[in-house]
This record gives sequence, C-alpha cells and structure tokens, in this order.
Amino acid sequence: MMETVVDSPDDRPPTDETKRRTLLTGRPLVDGTPVNGPTLELDPEGPASDLLRQSPHPLVSDPVSRTWATLLERPDPDETDRPVLVQWVSPESPAPPVHYHQTTETFKVLEGQLTVVCDGEPIHLSPGESLTVDPRQEHTFRNETEDTVAFRAELPSIRTVKGLYTGWGIAHEGGSDGNGEFTGPGLGQALVIAADLYDETTMTMAPILAQRFLWATVGRVARLSGVSGTDDAYLDASFWNQHVEQPDWGQAEDVTY
Repeated sequence: MMETVVDSPDDRPPTDETKRRTLLTGRPLVDGTPVNGPTLELDPEGPASDLLRQSPHPLVSDPVSRTWATLLERPDPDETDRPVLVQWVSPESPAPPVHYHQTTETFKVLEGQLTVVCDGEPIHLSPGESLTVDPRQEHTFRNETEDTVAFRAELPSIRTVKGLYTGWGIAHEGGSDGNGEFTGPGLGQALVIAADLYDETTMTMAPILAQRFLWATVGRVARLSGVSGTDDAYLDASFWNQHVEQPDWGQAEDVTY
C-alpha cells in the first residue's frame, strides 16, 4: 500500500513575488569551461540548495533528460542502508520509462510539484509531501509544471544510482551537436545496463521474455564488442567535477519575473 505523508508547511517568510535570488549552474563542461547545454536554475535559499551545500558529493547531470542530482548518503556496497538522492527535474524532462523495484522507493518533494504515477494513477505531491512506492509496483514520475521540481529520493540500493550515473556519464562523454543537444547510450549499451540492473529494477515497456531475448542477442553482441554495463567509474567525484559545472554560491543574482 502506498503511503503519503504531509509535513508541516515551510515557515520561511514570503518573498517578493517579482524578484527571486537565482543561481545558474550545472552546465556541461568541456576542458573545464561551461558549454551550451542544459542549465540548472537554483533558488540558493531553498531547501534543495541547502541539501546540495551539505552534500559531500558533486552535482551530476543527465544532459539528455535535463535532470540533475546529488548523493546525500552513499552506503558501502556491503551495507543494507539506502542511498539518498536529491534530484532536480526540469519542465522539459521526459518521464522515465515505467518500471518497478524489488524493494520500496520513497519520494519527498522539496520544491515545486512532482507527479508520481503508480499503477497508472497520477499522484501530485507538493513541498513537504512524500510517497512510498511498494515493491514491484509499477511507477514513474514527471514534472507537469513550468518550473524545475526538486525532490529527495530514497532508492533501492547504490546499484540503482550506479545505473543512472552510468547512462548520464556516457551522455557527457558522447558530447553534443552544434545545437547543444546530447545523445545518451546507444541501444546495445542501454540493453547491457538494463540487464545489469534487471534483478533490482525492471522496465515494463516490453514483455520480460522480449527483453531477455534482446539481452541474449543484441546485448550479448554488444558485450562481445567491448560495450560495458554499469561502471563504478561514474560514481567517482572527479568524473563529475570534470564534466558538470559546480555551484558557485557567490554568483547568485536577483532575477525579476
């Protein structure tokens, strides 16, 4: 059964509706220099920024889906604790493919409104509200608003994070075209990554037997040709410091809306 919890509302004093303190960051880096590409707009005084400041891990991004994240807690591989991720989803971000996990997953909204779809039913979560998705319950999430949404997620395990970070890192390594558009992993690599995560995270866009056939054919050929699946290298802070612009909190500016 899903569980929705509402915390006490944010007690910060209201701010001027026409001006907002804003920090632009999270752009892709090439040779240490930000390039044309997705940009994260942060409220430096918001709860998500507070957590980002406290995080011992860097800001990471998926330039394909225009998504950003940082790890708050990273358990060791042999620990049973869950990793905790703060994630920012832009209005242009597509919903992840419908999937399910073998354990629970919990979402808690920090800023904006997040729509979590469970078994086809959309559930709208506002700041302070949380929802726990049951094991093997099909779900996805999306941003249906015109602003970036920030939420805190307790994920099944560090393998889930490694799968996300691998796909996102490959997108950075592939670079962008002249319009700042990035492409993610190709079909073979995506199949290999999905196969590595199958016993924990299962996609439902195709029957399981069809997915297994693809893993055994296209995925096997990809592996034989040198394509790797999830990779610990993408959990390394140095990779993300090299590929994603990190926040310079002193550069925040007042923006009029």
